[in-house]
Amino acid sequence: MQIPELPRDDMIKNEVAGDLWSRRVGVRMVGGETRLPAVSLRMPHTLSNPARPTWVTWLPFMAAVCAVVFWSGCWKRPTVPDGITTHVTTPVEALVESKQPESTGVPPKEEAPPQEKPATPPETPVQDEPVEPATVWNSLFKETHEHLQKDALEKAAESLAKLKEVQLELTAEQTEQLAAVRSDLDNRTRRRRLRAAIGQLASKEREDVEAAQNQLYEDADAALPLLRESLHDKNPLLVKNSLEMLRRLRRPDDTLPIMVGVLRQTKLQKNWPDAIRQIELIGGAGAGEPLLNLAESSELPEQRIAALTALAAAVDPPPRTTVALLPMILGDGPELPAALLAVSHAVCIHGQHDLWSGRGLAVELSPEQLRQIYALPERLSAIMASGGESPGDAARAAKVLAVATRQIPAEPILGVRVLAFGAEMKTSPAVAVLDGVWNSTAPGAMWRYPIDKEGSILFDLGSKRTVVGVRVWNLNESNGGQHGWKDVAVYIGSIPTELVTPAAKGVIPPALGKNNPVDYSVTVPVNFAQGRYVRLRAENTWSQSSHTGLTEVQILGF
Repeated sequence: MQIPELPRDDMIKNEVAGDLWSRRVGVRMVGGETRLPAVSLRMPHTLSNPARPTWVTWLPFMAAVCAVVFWSGCWKRPTVPDGITTHVTTPVEALVESKQPESTGVPPKEEAPPQEKPATPPETPVQDEPVEPATVWNSLFKETHEHLQKDALEKAAESLAKLKEVQLELTAEQTEQLAAVRSDLDNRTRRRRLRAAIGQLASKEREDVEAAQNQLYEDADAALPLLRESLHDKNPLLVKNSLEMLRRLRRPDDTLPIMVGVLRQTKLQKNWPDAIRQIELIGGAGAGEPLLNLAESSELPEQRIAALTALAAAVDPPPRTTVALLPMILGDGPELPAALLAVSHAVCIHGQHDLWSGRGLAVELSPEQLRQIYALPERLSAIMASGGESPGDAARAAKVLAVATRQIPAEPILGVRVLAFGAEMKTSPAVAVLDGVWNSTAPGAMWRYPIDKEGSILFDLGSKRTVVGVRVWNLNESNGGQHGWKDVAVYIGSIPTELVTPAAKGVIPPALGKNNPVDYSVTVPVNFAQGRYVRLRAENTWSQSSHTGLTEVQILGF
C-alpha cells in the first residue's frame, strides 16, 4: 500500500519556517512539494503465526497510520521567530482547497451585466374612506375629557379647539356635554392660576403678598376653598397671610367659621394670635357662640385663653357669656384675665351693667348661678387688691369689670393724644386740652380757635377701649366764661371714617372765668361704647364772640 502525497503547505512562507518544520517532523521537500517520510507497509512475519490473535498482528500497522495522521497536521503549531508569519493549513482547509478548480491560464469570461427590470408604474394611493363628522366629534370629545382627567389643561384646550371646528349640527345632549367640558376646563384653569397666587402668599415681600391677594380677591368664589385648604400648611407665614386674605374677602358668614376653626387646631397654635386679630378686625357676626363653646369645652389652658381673647373682641358674644364664665372668674386658673375681659365685653354689648337685677341676661338663673353673681363684687375687690401698686393682668381686668358693672366709677384713660382738629390759635393750641390744667385763665392752658372755623377735635385712645363718659371743662377765660361750647356731640368708632353717628350728646355749662375756681366740669355719659377714636364736635356755643374753645377734656373708660 502506498501513502498518498500530501499537498504543498502554501502557508509556509519562507525557507526558515520550512526548515524548522522539516527538522521537527522529518518532512522533506521534493520538487517544491512537501513529502512525508515513506512508511514501510510490509506485512510482518508474525502474520503467519497462528498462535497470535489477528488484532495483535495488525497493531503495528494501526500505530503507523495514527502516526501519519498525527504528524500531518494535528500537532501543535511550531514556534516561529518574531517577524515571520506562518499558517498551518488544517486538514479540513486542505480538503476545501483541493476541491477548488485549478487555474487554466484562460481569463474568465466576463459576466453579462444584469438586465434592468422594467420600471414599475407608481401605485395609485388608496383614498381613505371619508369619516363621519359625528365620529370625529365623539373621538375629540373623548380625547378632551381624558386630558381633563389627567389635568393636562393645555392638551385639553387644543382638543377643545379642534372640537369646535367640526362641522356638525349638535344635538341638545352634545351641546350640554360641550358646555360642561368647557366649564370644567375654565374652572381648572382658574384654580391653577389661583393656586399659584396662594403659593405667593408665603412670600416675605409685602408687595408680592398684596399682588397675590388682589388676584385672589378678583375671584373670591374660587379662592375661598383654596384659602381654607392653605390653612393646613406647615408654613406659619402662609397661614397668617391666608387669614388676612379671608378677612379681605368681606364675607364674614363664610370666613368667620374658618377662622374659629384655626383656634380649634392645636397644630396651628403659632397662628392663634393671627386668627384672633382677624376675628377682631372683620367686624362681622358669627364667631361669638362657637368661641364660647370652645372656651367651655377645651381641656387645654392655652386654647381656652385664645378662645376667650377672641370672644372679648367679637361683635356678638352670646348673652349667656357672663353667666357661663362666672365659674372661671371665681376660680384661679390661668384663663382668669381673659375670662374677666370677655365678661366685661359681654356686659357692655348686652347692657348687663346691673347683674343683680338679671337685666339683659336673657336666661333664667339657677340658685347656684345667683350665688355666683352675688359673690362677684367681693371676688373682684380681692383680685384688684392682689395687684398692689403694680397690678397685673388679672387686677386690671377685674377693675374693668368692676367699672362695667358700676361697682366703681370710671377713671380717665391714659395715653390719649390729639390726632386732628378744625382750627387753633397759636397762643392756645389744641393739645392744651390734655395738659391736666383746668383751673387757670392763662391762654396757653386752653384750646381756642376762631368761631367761624369748624369746632371739632379728634382723640386717639391708642387701642380699642370702652368709653363710659367724657369729662369736659369749658373755656375759662378771665371775664369770658360765656365764650365756650354749649351743645356737644360725642362720636366713637374703630376708624375715623366711622365717626358719623353720635354715641352721646350733652350740654356743657359755662366756666367761672377765674383762677382756682371750684370744679366746674361736666361728664357726658356714654353707654359703654367701644372704639379707638373719639371725636367731639360743637353744635352750639354760649355766645357769638370772635373765638371759642375748651379748657380740658378727659375720656373715661377702660
